[in-house]
Amino acid sequence: MYKLVVEVDNWDLALAVFKTLEKEVRFRRGELHLEGGKIVATAADAASLRSLLHTVFRSLYVVATVEEIAARQQLPTHP
Repeated sequence: MYKLVVEVDNWDLALAVFKTLEKEVRFRRGELHLEGGKIVATAADAASLRSLLHTVFRSLYVVATVEEIAARQQLPTHP
């Protein structure tokens, strides 16, 4: 069994996304799940772990990009 742990303790949006994904990313040879503030991928073989790893980092990239775009879209507040 192969295992990969990615810590995202204080990244609320990423944790919310992976809370949803953990229900969707379960298959015979591996799965994603949350343990506290960590994303855990477990797989039966290296190729399956690689696939899960790709899913984790692609999703984290999308979350980071969405947050960056949202931050740029906020209008400055004036008193």
